[in-house]
Order: sequence, then structure tokens, then C-alpha cells
Amino acid sequence: MNNYFNLSVLMVFFTLLLNLLPHGSTAQIAFYSSDNLEKIKEGTTYIVVKEPDFQLPEAYIDIVKKYWTFSKIEFIKYNEVKDHIRLGNSFFMFGGYVLTKGISTYTYVYLSLWTPDEKYFKKEKKKAFETYDQLELARIELFTDYPTLEHPETVYKDEFDEYEHIRNWGPGFLKNYLQQLMDLFKKGEERLLTNSVLDQNKIKTLAQETLYVPDYALIHFKKWGGDESTRTEEKALFKDYPFKYQLISNDELNEKILKAEQPFYYLVYVKSSTDKYISVVNAQTGELIYSQHDYGYNLESKDLQKLADTIRKKK
Repeated sequence: MNNYFNLSVLMVFFTLLLNLLPHGSTAQIAFYSSDNLEKIKEGTTYIVVKEPDFQLPEAYIDIVKKYWTFSKIEFIKYNEVKDHIRLGNSFFMFGGYVLTKGISTYTYVYLSLWTPDEKYFKKEKKKAFETYDQLELARIELFTDYPTLEHPETVYKDEFDEYEHIRNWGPGFLKNYLQQLMDLFKKGEERLLTNSVLDQNKIKTLAQETLYVPDYALIHFKKWGGDESTRTEEKALFKDYPFKYQLISNDELNEKILKAEQPFYYLVYVKSSTDKYISVVNAQTGELIYSQHDYGYNLESKDLQKLADTIRKKK
């Protein structure tokens, strides 16, 4: 069975709320519905924020205002969403669902952009707006720590800092996510979450360029019990990646992305339940030059070997 919840803490400023939200297949970034672009372009996109009082970090506000260029934006509280349900309006917020199969539970957390389904407005007798009346347009998968998977409400109960509970997160990551979405919207290019991405011209630059790798990639997750206290040995992880790389903290990486005036490339590793996504991003433009979907609980040397083999083929 599926249990759904909304995480309206947009990145750091949305709050986790236990409600229903529609979902699609699992992966890192997707854009589903190009047919609705013109409608939402003419409407307002609402960034749903924590209630009752929550001070939004300036860095995130500035990023949203600068890089969300597709439609007019406004920040609203969760309890104000119902007042803005109109055809053409859209809502950007955290979302997720819990899937139970037998004794196993799978939790997925992501950023979701949705709009009211046109069918809702055609009902003869409209009931209260429900989550099944939402049409999901785009989704960005997030890598949370194990305590958050067990207790999603942790995100809003704790006054967490920007990336205490979400690994692939921070104002720099947000900048690049929004750049990717705006590019997909501009092209009208739909992308499934499991689609592979490869820029044949740019991947070869990694033969000479340094690949920056956030140090959370070393976290070793034990599926039985969820222990994340141990770390994969760096030499073992990179033994089959012969090119230049540099481990970097999330703080340093986010700052470097925000200040990027020239292209540099960094790895994004996302574990979403049993799915994992390995991507390489141009920090200046947000462009994905490489993205692969696989199954597993940790980043492994074979994943970096596959990336290295791709670089060799394009040299």
C-alpha cells in the first residue's frame, strides 16, 4: 500500500505535512507534462512555506527569485494553498510517499511541482480540493538521512540547518535544480525520472578537469537497521576512477556553485530507497552532462568505473 505526505519546507523553508501527494516513477529529476506549460506560464507559481511563522533564509529566497524565470512567483503558507486553487496556478513544495510491500517499507522524498487538474473544475458538484485533484508536472528526487525516512516529520519538528537531513541540498544545489527545470521548460522537453543523460562533447572534459565529489558520498548505509555511522574507504571507492577528483564538504560545494563564473563539474549521488542516481552537473549552468539510474544502497567503485569508462570512450 502507499502512504503519502507533503513536505512543504521548500528545500529548507518548507515544512513536512502528512497528507497525500501523487507520485510517478523514482529517479533524480523529471518533467512530465509539457502540455500544461503555457497554462502555468500565465499563472502564478506558489512556493509553499512553513506555518505559522518561519524566517526564510535569504540565500534561498534570492536563488528562487533569480533562477525561477518561467512564471510569476509568490511565497505562501500551507494553509493558504486552498485559497489559490485556480486553473493555471502551480505549487512548488516537498513531497513524498511510503510504499509498503509485505514486511518491507520504501520511503521516497522529493521536490514536486504540481498544478490543479483541469478535471476538478469540470465537476458539477465540487467537493473540497483533494490530492487526487493534483497533476504533477515535475519532480526532483532527494537523498535524506535514515532518521528522516523513519520519521518524515523530523524535517519540520527540528529547526534543522540547510542540509542536516537532506544530502543533495543547499542554495547551490537549488540554483542548479532550478536552472535544469527552466531549461526543460524552455525546450518543452519531457524527461522520465529513469532517463539516462550523456553529453558526448562535454563528458570528455573530465579526462582533464577535476570532478568535485561531496563527501556525503562516502556514507555507507546498512540496509538492515539503517546504520549510517560508517564510511566507505576513499581509496576503495575511487580505485577504478583514474582521473582527477576532489572530495568536498556540502558547505564548500554550495559556496563554490554559487560563485561559479566558469564551468566546473561535480558529482551528485542520490539514494532514494533502493534506487540510486549518479549524475555529473555543470555548476555554472546547472546542465546535466551525465546521469545514470541503478539499484542499490550505496555509491560503489563500479559506479565510478562506469563513469570513467564513459569518459575514456569520448576522449
